[in-house]
Amino acid sequence: MRSLLRFGPFAFLAAVAVGLAASWERLPARYPVHWGAGGADRWADLSIRSVGAPLVMGLVAIAWAGAMRRFFLANSSPAPDPSRARRLLVAVTIAMQWFLAILFGLAAIPRQGPGLVIAGAGIGFLLMPVALAVTYAGKPPPPEAGRAPPPDGWLLVPRANGTGYSIRPGHPRAWQAIAVVAIGPLVVIAVALAM
Repeated sequence: MRSLLRFGPFAFLAAVAVGLAASWERLPARYPVHWGAGGADRWADLSIRSVGAPLVMGLVAIAWAGAMRRFFLANSSPAPDPSRARRLLVAVTIAMQWFLAILFGLAAIPRQGPGLVIAGAGIGFLLMPVALAVTYAGKPPPPEAGRAPPPDGWLLVPRANGTGYSIRPGHPRAWQAIAVVAIGPLVVIAVALAM
């Protein structure tokens, strides 16, 4: 089950790509890609580029969310309730990966109206409350064994109000944390502009 949750978003994008390749001849040659108040206002010609760009952007976004999860788990100091805090981080990032896979995967499918993407976004938005409910439902997890801090101290420290982590100012590796957070969206934007 854990593998399905973590690798499922990649498999979903792959399944969309295989489905598009298998039905390529039946797809419309020209289709709307943006809708305004008056209906479709931007169109695309069917090409590998037009359907591949959302898939590539989705792949980058999902990989980025996974890298963020691994980085934060490795560099965060123990919270007051560390096992629940870590479970919450894992649940929310996996839900985010599924949301991104659904959104970008459905955006790659040529369609005549925005309904498919809107429905996918709605389903994706429901994943976050489910992740929170799963994390906080039932009995609390067993306490984690204490981890020794690295020689230069923890990079990510619990916030004073208890909601999440903050980058410790002045830490020698603070730039790495900023890069991990910023690189994914920047690459997605670069891919979008290049396509």
